[in-house]
Amino acid sequence: LPPPHSPHAPASAWGVGMSGGGSAPGSRRVSEVFSSSTFGAVPASPMGHRAMAWKLANHTVKLNRHQGTVEDFELLWQPRTRRGSEDATDYTDGNGIHSAPHTPRSFAPETPRTGSSEYGGWGSPHPRSGSPSQGPGSAPGLARSGSGGIGPAGSSGFRRQAEAAFEMQSAPNQLLEALRFFEMPVPDKQKPAFSWGQQPIGQMQMLARFIESVARDVRKLCLAEPRCVHVRAPCYILGDLHGNFQDLVAFEKALWRIGPALSPASFLLLGDYVDRGAHSVEVVTYLLAHKLMSPGKFTLLRGNHETRLQNCHSGYNPSFKDSCVALFGPEVGDSVWESVNSVFDALPLAAVVDHAIFCVHGGIPCPAALGRKDMAPGAAGLIAEINKIPRDLPQPDPSQEGGDALAWDLMWNDPSPSVPHEDEAAGRGYVGQDGFGSNTTRGTGHLFSAHALDAFLRKYSFSHLVRAHEVRKSGFQVQQHAKMVTLFSSSGYCGANNEACCILACEGKIRFIRLEHNKTPKLGSLASRAAA
Repeated sequence: LPPPHSPHAPASAWGVGMSGGGSAPGSRRVSEVFSSSTFGAVPASPMGHRAMAWKLANHTVKLNRHQGTVEDFELLWQPRTRRGSEDATDYTDGNGIHSAPHTPRSFAPETPRTGSSEYGGWGSPHPRSGSPSQGPGSAPGLARSGSGGIGPAGSSGFRRQAEAAFEMQSAPNQLLEALRFFEMPVPDKQKPAFSWGQQPIGQMQMLARFIESVARDVRKLCLAEPRCVHVRAPCYILGDLHGNFQDLVAFEKALWRIGPALSPASFLLLGDYVDRGAHSVEVVTYLLAHKLMSPGKFTLLRGNHETRLQNCHSGYNPSFKDSCVALFGPEVGDSVWESVNSVFDALPLAAVVDHAIFCVHGGIPCPAALGRKDMAPGAAGLIAEINKIPRDLPQPDPSQEGGDALAWDLMWNDPSPSVPHEDEAAGRGYVGQDGFGSNTTRGTGHLFSAHALDAFLRKYSFSHLVRAHEVRKSGFQVQQHAKMVTLFSSSGYCGANNEACCILACEGKIRFIRLEHNKTPKLGSLASRAAA
């Protein structure tokens, strides 16, 4: 490949054009379903942001993963109102546990033993020369500020940053074009969908250099971000992906087919992008490329698998490091693995959507992790404490040198079991009077009760907690007095039959969008993105 900014670069350096869009006749897109709702005017609060009472939607929609259309609509519960007030809907039983059939408890699927994947390249027996390290070393429109962060490049920086999203020779667009090749079947070359086929070593090493180049620039962006990021609604929120590139593409096809840069929504991902799935490298490549092209709209949080100790563990079958080595070879694979982990070191740890929805990977922190008793009151004090976490945190484990207890809790904590006394005999699920206890199931972090969450939300003026970290059969679960949502965005996790789900936070509603797991496409339909 020529350098990303070279005037001699071909129009399509990966040999694959942009895929078109479409849907089956008579089907409705998600945007049509949600745009049909009407909402009243929302008054402005004295602080200058929208004062909105966020509520859970009482339904889900299920997407056809092949066509990107709405396949089914399902009510989650029949609201029981108190005193005839719609805002006083009671979703829970007396114990604060949501009892609707769509909220099964977490399960621990067995990890199947899979063979090693055979990776190749994409189409040309003669890899093009060039490297992202030649010429300009960072994406167009981004300049190093005097403090070492990233800022607009001069007075025309914002325009150049916008143009970078549509410059096909830029490094992130080259990576996205490579992923389009990876996704498409090429029958004449005997390359199935979601495979690199048989490619020269040089071609794969060139892909690795582009990933490392984009990772360096994304790390600089993340180091310039606070540890707790504010995200504006409308916003799509995704939970654990765990190397499931097929589900990520299916969500893209249904929700942001034209790309994040042209979508009216923001994007918030809650961590655990790698390990256990077959395509960790491809998932990370996709996310880093979009983060670099749309840094203000794409927010990546850190999960417990975004650490070197976790994502090199061979028991994950495959781990992220195993995937890098299988794809690029030992030496180059180790280099890519280290470059991506340098981005993970700098990822933010929490986000707040429209000043109301607190989002993390794991859960709320225990009081001991917050530390200071003279912390400023309200959400401002909590956010200030989170922002004190070091921006470059290679080792967050507080039991190790340089670790941080607050970061560790945000990444690892879990809600206590629905019926704690069932697990107390086995030493699990016990929480103290403060609502927190040791997370003996994981061997690290803490558990928090529904009462601890209620106190947390009241103290910091949040309406809901949205977190990931645990697989759910329906892709999500409403818990703890209907104030917490656990979100999981990878279907078929470790061979199980779970669905994937994402959230659309829009106009005061938290809407659930589920992705069907194993439905074959109908004949004559746009059965895959490659066919489109």
